[in-house]
Amino acid sequence: MGFKLSRRDFLKVASATSILSMLDWSRVVKAAVETVQKGEINIVWFEAQDCAGNTTALIQATEPDVIDVLGGRSFLAGPGTVKLPFHETVMPEWGESALDILRSAIEGKLDPYVLVLEGSIPIDEARGGPPGSDLFCYIGEENGKVISCLEWFRRLLKRAVAVVTMGNCASYGGVVANNIIDVDFFKKYGYTEFEQWSGKGWSASPTGGVGFFDDPLRGHKGIVRLIPEAEPFRRFVDGECKPEKPGLPNCRPAVAVPGCPANGNAQLRVLANLVLWAKGLLPLPELDEYWRPKYIFGPTVHEQCPRAAWYAEGDFRKYAGEPTAKCLYAVGCKGPRSHCPWNKVGWVNGVGGPTRTGGVCIACTMPGFTDSWEPFYEKLPYVGASIQELKRYVGAGAAALVAAGVVAGALTYKKTRKSKGESSG
Repeated sequence: MGFKLSRRDFLKVASATSILSMLDWSRVVKAAVETVQKGEINIVWFEAQDCAGNTTALIQATEPDVIDVLGGRSFLAGPGTVKLPFHETVMPEWGESALDILRSAIEGKLDPYVLVLEGSIPIDEARGGPPGSDLFCYIGEENGKVISCLEWFRRLLKRAVAVVTMGNCASYGGVVANNIIDVDFFKKYGYTEFEQWSGKGWSASPTGGVGFFDDPLRGHKGIVRLIPEAEPFRRFVDGECKPEKPGLPNCRPAVAVPGCPANGNAQLRVLANLVLWAKGLLPLPELDEYWRPKYIFGPTVHEQCPRAAWYAEGDFRKYAGEPTAKCLYAVGCKGPRSHCPWNKVGWVNGVGGPTRTGGVCIACTMPGFTDSWEPFYEKLPYVGASIQELKRYVGAGAAALVAAGVVAGALTYKKTRKSKGESSG
């Protein structure tokens, strides 16, 4: 039986993008300036080095969906509770008119606002990047000079009550930060100070992009450690403070919603959580070691996998495209080391999710993606990080757990094959 979409859901999905694009943004901004009196919350959605995949996933959200949130029919309650004055992908404004909205936020006219980052950001020349690095990510110009993405983000951080990173690129650097260029490459083209730049957070990628948070697997520093404006968020990330209310100058929350892309429902739920916290209605979510909400990213993919029974029986696929329900562990699934629920609950309305549809989990919600999790179709412990390396990255306890899982899985598999009269090969 094919997937059926109700007429109501079809109309909501079809209208999501059109409603966003039809908004009179000049009126939205004018109304947003009055949020201080009304107690409403603005969202400034800033895109840097991204593919807009997280925005596309956001429009696919269903529980709640974008229409319900912006229309006030969701649990956020009331039209106008949440305003979206700036979002590069969907806003009709462009050029200086769009930049004026960012300037309004920087000047305090959109207070209070939650700052959303989509995409990675390279450090620019002013912050210690190589000559010309401003050109790797910039938006607009002032006095004949381009304004780097990091400069815009630096300015926006000053007044943001919270930061939410959407997707792996924004969270940990993602694909954009992959280590595909070595030091010799830079030296060949005259850049002889790569070690100096990498010490300041520059990644070994063509643009040096990094995420907001640290990537402990690849060793990248996050933006949260590279600029002074991020200090209130760094203190929160390092557990030095707990902001009980919004607006504290020295302690502000930052939350990661990783994925490639991040699931739309996850994005809206976390964003709603931060908005309601900013309104004093909800506490901040409990976060894990990689700054992700535990209520979404707590259990591993493996623990929630619909193929877990086959794993327990040691019944694994012999090749990636085998048309069976068998466990994907032997063909490269990273589920035992990755954290997210989408293979259990589905991607949209219960449909989709990697292992549900026959694809291996590739660890897109984890730091180190993709470098540390490749090749995707090699089973754990993967080529990019041996058990010894895992001990260094995530601690001996976690490494021992992974190793034990590998051994247990192998023994179960061998026992099952023997009981079936198969050769162990």
